[in-house]
Amino acid sequence: MTPTISPPLLVRLFARQLGCHWTRLTVDSDGLHVCLADAPAQLIPWSDLAVDPRLHTGTLFHRLAMPDAEAEDGAPGPAMPMLGWIGRWHRHFWRAFGQQLHQQHTPDFAQQLQRIEANVRRAYVRSSTWSQLQAQAAAVLSRSEAGLLHAPARPNIHYQRLKRIASGDACLLQRYREHYLDTQQARHSALFERIERLPLTSSQQRACMTLDDGNLVLAGAGSGKTSTLIGRAAYLIASGQAQPQDILLLAFGRQAASEMQQRLQQRLGIALDATTFHALGQRIMSAVEGRRPRISPLAQDDARLGRWMSQQLEALLETPEYRRQLLDYMVLFAHPSDTPFDFASAEEHQRFLHASAVRSLADEPVHSTAACMIADWLWSQDIDYRYQPAGIYAVPEGAGGHTAPVPDFYLPAQDICIDLVLLDENEATPAYLEPVAYRQQLDALRHTARAKSQRRIELFHYQQADGSLIDTLARQLAKQGVAPQPKPDPSRLERLQARGLLQPFCELLTQLLRVSRSVPHDTDQLQARIDTRHESQRLEQGLALLQPLQARYRAQLQADGEIDFDDMIARALEYVEQGRFASPWQHILVDECQDISLLRARLIRALRNTVPGAALFAVGDDWQSIYRFAGSDVGLTTGFADFFGPASITALDQTFRFNSSIGALASRFVLKNPAQLPKQLRSGAEVDAPAVSMLKHHSRAPAADPAVLERVLQAVCQRSGDQHSSVLIMARNRFSLPDSARLAQLQQRFGQVQLDACTLHAAKGREADFAIILGLESGKYGFPADRSVHPLLDALLPGGETFPHAEERRLFYVALTRARHRVYLLYNGNRPSCFITELLTDPQYLLERNEFEPLNAAAH
Repeated sequence: MTPTISPPLLVRLFARQLGCHWTRLTVDSDGLHVCLADAPAQLIPWSDLAVDPRLHTGTLFHRLAMPDAEAEDGAPGPAMPMLGWIGRWHRHFWRAFGQQLHQQHTPDFAQQLQRIEANVRRAYVRSSTWSQLQAQAAAVLSRSEAGLLHAPARPNIHYQRLKRIASGDACLLQRYREHYLDTQQARHSALFERIERLPLTSSQQRACMTLDDGNLVLAGAGSGKTSTLIGRAAYLIASGQAQPQDILLLAFGRQAASEMQQRLQQRLGIALDATTFHALGQRIMSAVEGRRPRISPLAQDDARLGRWMSQQLEALLETPEYRRQLLDYMVLFAHPSDTPFDFASAEEHQRFLHASAVRSLADEPVHSTAACMIADWLWSQDIDYRYQPAGIYAVPEGAGGHTAPVPDFYLPAQDICIDLVLLDENEATPAYLEPVAYRQQLDALRHTARAKSQRRIELFHYQQADGSLIDTLARQLAKQGVAPQPKPDPSRLERLQARGLLQPFCELLTQLLRVSRSVPHDTDQLQARIDTRHESQRLEQGLALLQPLQARYRAQLQADGEIDFDDMIARALEYVEQGRFASPWQHILVDECQDISLLRARLIRALRNTVPGAALFAVGDDWQSIYRFAGSDVGLTTGFADFFGPASITALDQTFRFNSSIGALASRFVLKNPAQLPKQLRSGAEVDAPAVSMLKHHSRAPAADPAVLERVLQAVCQRSGDQHSSVLIMARNRFSLPDSARLAQLQQRFGQVQLDACTLHAAKGREADFAIILGLESGKYGFPADRSVHPLLDALLPGGETFPHAEERRLFYVALTRARHRVYLLYNGNRPSCFITELLTDPQYLLERNEFEPLNAAAH
């Protein structure tokens, strides 16, 4: 049926006044037939309507601007007026109108789709290319849809495909990419079989061929990341997409760069220059400045830098203002600010104080760091005090056998007691105190002081963290008429040196100097970071002490005409961003991307962005990001696309190192942090039984205890049989490991196995048949460490993470995945690590709990 419509009756009655020029519109296969009130009827062919349809939509009525008609001889016909007052409700008319227009564009749809898909088949569809194809498809569709109110009733297949492209259909994009990868995988199968001794896995091959603007390969522990990097370079060259000089292969260390370079040359005959970030910075600077930059010996020798910092600190201490600032800082902040509220037991708190060497400047042990701060301030102000003296508070009558309370400090010259109250801002006590009993004791102490008219000052541990502890004490003493008389600076400095407190602080300042160079902040940015942290006073004063040393370091480099490595990266970045260095690289390949700092990431991004069509290929594992203390930022990997732009992410799904039982436990453990990128790692060694054994002990020194470490090594030898196996002993802290003499003793006794020992950070990149992990206990120096970096250092490092022990959790994952066959976790039953508690209480972790059951039973 041919759709024909007329204007509504009311419009027809007032057609002249309303400007309605038409009386009837009819759609047929020839075109749109227009009957006009004051002119002959006209036929507008669909071919004319399809060229430039101009439909103006309204709420109830639409207007159609028509092309001018032509006479039979080709001469211009009478002008066609705007057709208004076309009812929106004429659905059959509009559907037929749209279908006819749609058919006119069918050849164009086919042609444009063929052009687009030719590009798709030619190469991997990059994110940038996909955006361009979307725009092309949308432009085609916009021309055809300009006169449509509704989608065509019977759209052809070309139109449908263009519609999906224009909408950015992710499934269609993936189909295009998969088709290309399948084709390339078949074409280059011989190459992938000879890159390594064994053929690359399917996921490794597809990672090598994925060629987006940004490419992130998540390479889990033991999944062959180096093979994938080499395979990428080989594929680019073999497929004709690059020449060796077009490729920049970046590694973190010279050894890794040299290894990849040799493997490419020896196995594939490819001469490719693999380099480090430092060498890259040097190359860029040399190209721009025309000479090789001179690297300061201070940047290349840690011991030399340490000596230089000590000399500069000594020189600054000759300046009264700087000396006073440092002395005040050391009195208030020489020790950590941990309080009794940070510990599960009084014994644990005391172990922390002992391990941290928390003693006053008078060289007396104290019961908390807040007490140490008070003692040191009183000493520095030349106020005589007694620490926790007995007999100051008398026992009130009727107290029975109760022991007299003891003040924390007593000032004999002024007869003033000072007490540190164990209540927080919410009036709660530490976890190990019974709240009611403690408040009764506190009430009794207050009552005793009032009954005796004893002058007394109450302070609280939380005042140490908010910076008000000493200010409050000074005000209270002033009210009591006590006027401090500070000791002379030389006397205070001599005491600090005698107590050995200056050298550790100088080492901290050296570490701060390095980090401040690799992770630069502007003044406002740094102040904002300080303002959001606890202990802002500690941070501000500590960084104020660092600033003169930073200035001297910069002046030293300038005077010597030298730079350090961070200068080199920063200046190279500046040259690239300013266009002074023309990058020759079309492909940038980066190893260990989870360890890069913001400065290095900016350099990579700048090099990629300055070359049209350049691609970034980064290999790493956010699960193994454990170097924040050195400036690495895991957020650059977990938020890869946010920093580098749209990217394809590929996960290597097979590990060649550990068995499936270790892999399942380690993966489940690290993914407890939802910020880690999920991936599945398959193992070639499938096992059903647990491969992580637990040994509970009660030893204070398990590395030296024959009942602990030697018992585990006996179990390892039994499992090894006649085979010679390797064993890696690891711990969070070096002091938890067996020393060289002990290790030699164990090696002599257990000659069947090859022993080695290292810290968890040093274990990155290593592997062994068996792994033993020590030091799995709670506390500041346990694992996880209660505080892995100094608060001053934390303020300068990349933004921290909100998930508890996020980096320490990744460090444990690294430790677990060093072993091929079995991991032994040795933990203290009196104060187990929270990681151990998690493993033991979650039934989904597959553990071997009974391998040492006889020993555990005997221990009880």
